[in-house]
Amino acid sequence: MSEPRPQPERIDLSQADDPRDVVHRAVACLAQGGVVGLSTETVYGLAASALNSDAVSRLRRLKGLDPARLLTLLLRGSDEVTDWVPDLSTLGRRLARRAWPGPVTLLFPNHHEQSLARCLPDDVRPLVVPGDYVALRVPAQPFVREVLRLLPAPLVISKSVGTGGDAATTAGGLAGQEGLSMIVDAGPTRLGQVSTIVRVESERWTVVRPGAVDVATLTRMAGTILLFVCTGNTCRSPMAEALCKALLARRLGCTTEQLEEKGYVVLSAGVAAQHGMPAAAHAIDVVRARGGSLQQHTSRPITRDLIRHADLIVAMTNDHLEALLDQAPECAPRARLLHPEGGDVADPVGSDRETYLRTAYAIEQYLGQLLDDVGC
Repeated sequence: MSEPRPQPERIDLSQADDPRDVVHRAVACLAQGGVVGLSTETVYGLAASALNSDAVSRLRRLKGLDPARLLTLLLRGSDEVTDWVPDLSTLGRRLARRAWPGPVTLLFPNHHEQSLARCLPDDVRPLVVPGDYVALRVPAQPFVREVLRLLPAPLVISKSVGTGGDAATTAGGLAGQEGLSMIVDAGPTRLGQVSTIVRVESERWTVVRPGAVDVATLTRMAGTILLFVCTGNTCRSPMAEALCKALLARRLGCTTEQLEEKGYVVLSAGVAAQHGMPAAAHAIDVVRARGGSLQQHTSRPITRDLIRHADLIVAMTNDHLEALLDQAPECAPRARLLHPEGGDVADPVGSDRETYLRTAYAIEQYLGQLLDDVGC
C-alpha cells in the first residue's frame, strides 16, 4: 500500500496573530527550496525562489507546464526592470512606471548580455526563460510584496489552475495540488481574474492575453502624458491643458477626443488645488473662443502618482517648478517651465476678460514652442 502524500502546511492569514510571522515563515520555506501557494491581486499562483533550481523544476512539473511556456518573475518594484531589460525602451519605461504595481505582466525581448536573466543559475535560466522573452511583473498584493522585500531574488510564479480549468481565485483552488510545501490563504483575490499579458518590443505593444486591465486603459498607460501645473488648477493650467489639446489635435489631424488613440494624454493639476472646483468663467470663455473646452473641467491637486506617471511636467511659474522639485526631486529631468525663456505666466485670477485673453494668447504661443521642442 502506497504511503499517503504529505499535505502542504496551510496558513489562514486572517487567523494569524501576527501576519509578519507568516511572511517570515513563507520566506523561510521559499529559501529552503519549497513551492508556496500565494495570492496575488489577480489569482493564486505557485511560487518558488529564482535561485533554487530544484524548486523551479518542481514548479514546472506541478501542472505539467509546456517547457516552452514562460514563467513570470515577480519583482519588488518598477525600478528593478532595467536590471532585467538594460536596453528598455521609452514605451517599456512608461508601462512599467504606470502599470506596476498592478495586474499587468510585461514580456520583453531577452537578448541583452547584461540582463540579470543571464545571471540566473545555469540550471534555473532555461526553466524560467526558455525562449526569447522574459516575463516580469510587480504585484500589488501586500503580503506578496512583503515576501519579495525579504527575499534576495525574485519569485518565479505560475498561475494555479483549478479542477475546472480556470485560474484559482481562492486558496481552495489549490486543493489537491501535489508538490506544494505551503499554502498561504489570503482569502479571495481582489480582482478575481488573470493579469493582462503585454508584449513590448521597442515602441510597440501587443496584448498577448486579455486580463484585468483592458486595452483602453493600456492605451492610456502607453501614451505620452503631458501635465500642466499651476496653483489652484482653475485658471492657467486648465487653459494650458485645453489649448494644448486643441493645438495637438490640429497638428495630428484628429479631434481632441481621439488624442489618446494617437498616443497623447493631456492633464493639469495644482500645487495648492482643492478637489472638484470648476474652471474660472473667463477661462472657459476665452478657451472656447480659441477652439478648446473647459466646460467639464474640475480641479485636482498634484499627487505623487501624477508626477510619477507624467512624461513631461510643465509649470506655469518658477515657484510652481520649485514646489514640484521639493515634493519629487526625481522628476527634475521631466519638468520645465512653459515660458521658453524661463519667465512666469502671470496669474489672471480675479481679472477681467481681456486679461484672461492675453494670458490665453501667451500660453498658446508658448505651447507652440513647447510642442516643437518635444517633437509633437
